[in-house]
Amino acid sequence: MVEQTTLDGAVSIVTGGAGDIGGGIAAELAAAGSDVVIADVDVMESAYNQRSSTEMAGTERAQDVVDRVESEGQRAHVIDCDVTKADQVEAMVEEVLDEFGRIDVLANNAGVITVAPVEEMAEEEWDTVMGVNMKGMFLTARAAAPHLRETEGSIVNTASIAGSIGAAGLTHYCASKHAVLGFTKSLCLELAPDVTVNAICPGIVETPMWEDVLTPELDESYEETIDRTIPMGRDQTPEDMGRTVVFLAENRNITGQAVVVDGGILQNVI
Repeated sequence: MVEQTTLDGAVSIVTGGAGDIGGGIAAELAAAGSDVVIADVDVMESAYNQRSSTEMAGTERAQDVVDRVESEGQRAHVIDCDVTKADQVEAMVEEVLDEFGRIDVLANNAGVITVAPVEEMAEEEWDTVMGVNMKGMFLTARAAAPHLRETEGSIVNTASIAGSIGAAGLTHYCASKHAVLGFTKSLCLELAPDVTVNAICPGIVETPMWEDVLTPELDESYEETIDRTIPMGRDQTPEDMGRTVVFLAENRNITGQAVVVDGGILQNVI
């Protein structure tokens, strides 16, 4: 019989860890007993001629996450890492091993979004979204996998409800999140029986992605989007995502799954 894993004494990496969802994941991992490495880039500037985009949260925002982790009595460690750069990812993993000696959980959470129809989309825009959202997961998983095998650890990838729908203006983003789910289902087979690999699919979370990018495109307020689309009548929180990551990391017989955390959304929302 496979016993449920505990995260007491674990070491977790959260990419995009200085952002809203990343911070929620880091805090919940810490509450479950794990030390947390917060990996993020300083700033990823929009390169799309004033087109709407979110920036990846910079390390200057990481102190709040550090405080939350340490308030749970756990160690926090910040690493500046661009997940699209293999050398930086490999250096991050080596730094984690030097600092903590092990890796138990990889929460692949870094991500970006823009809005543009295909006919107007610059090649650079496509490459950036696909690079961060998908290539970054590949590079971090590749670098961490041998060490996760040693600890019989877990990978949890942040996908999206956009991984199962289509949305005009978001072909690159939806394609990247569909790819995350295919990556998850395939990687779980490669790393079994040592490492579990799952995904979470956030719904509507109060982040810059929704408030600054998506709801303006929908020509409605954030609250109107929630009222229109979510049967439970409320948005989801970063802590909801973090608790789901902990659940998946602690269960050895759940792998290759995508857990949707969206309050019951029953229609395309974007």
